[in-house]
Amino acid sequence: MKKILMLFLVINVNAQFPQFVEVMEFTSDNSKEFVEMLNHWSDIETEITGYQTFVMQVMGLNKVYFCRGYETMNQLTDNGANRWGDDGWNQKVFKKWKLKYPKDKPFKSVNPNFVMNHVFAFNKNLSYLPESIDVKSELPKMRFRKNVFLDIKKDYEWNDAAAHFKAVKENDKSLKNNYITLIYQPMFGGYDNADFLQIILDESREKYFENFAKRRVKRAKDNQWKSIAKKSVLNRIHEEQIMIHY
Repeated sequence: MKKILMLFLVINVNAQFPQFVEVMEFTSDNSKEFVEMLNHWSDIETEITGYQTFVMQVMGLNKVYFCRGYETMNQLTDNGANRWGDDGWNQKVFKKWKLKYPKDKPFKSVNPNFVMNHVFAFNKNLSYLPESIDVKSELPKMRFRKNVFLDIKKDYEWNDAAAHFKAVKENDKSLKNNYITLIYQPMFGGYDNADFLQIILDESREKYFENFAKRRVKRAKDNQWKSIAKKSVLNRIHEEQIMIHY
C-alpha cells in the first residue's frame, strides 16, 4: 500500500504515515531492475513535487507498487492536476530521470504492465503505535511489511469492525506487544472490495516471524485475546509480504 505504506526518514511522524496514499500497481518481467528505475524516479519526483513517494516490492511475485503520500485529499487532487503538460511536474521529472536512463525505450528490458490505481486513507484511531517504540528513529529500519486485506463478515457493520480493532489494540497494550500495525481503508481499488488494509511492520521477514511467534505465545495464554479472536468480525481475504525500498 515506501521512503508507506511513507518517506520514513521524515521527522514528522504524521508525514511518515500519510493520511492518503495513492498507489500504482504494476507487474514486471524484471522486478529488481524495475524497482531500481522507479526508485530513481521516486527520488527526483519527491525533490520536485515535495510529496512523499516510495516503492514497494511484493516478495515472491512480479508485483511492484509505486506510492505517493499526502496529508489531504486536496493535495492528492492538486498534484494530479499539475502532473501533465509541458509545464507539468511529470515532464520535469522525466527529463532528469532520462539523464540516468537515456535509451529510447528504457523500460523495454523490464516490460512493466500497469494493473490499476488504488487510494487508501489512514485510520490512526484503529492503528497500534505503542509508546515503547520511538517511531522517528525505528521506522526507517522497518523495511518489511505484512499487508493483510480484510473484509467485514456478513451480518456485521463497520462499527463492529472498529470495535474489534480497538479491542485488539487494548489487548496489545495489556500484553506489552512491541510492534506497529497500521490500518488503512481503501477509498477505491484495494483487493476484492476489502474494507481494510492492515499493515504490520518489522525490520525483515525473519524478524517479523520471530516477533510474531513471541506475540503468539503471549496470546495463547491470554483469555481476553482468545475471546477477541473467537468473536472476530473480520475475514482475511488476501496477504502480501512486501519489502519497502528507499
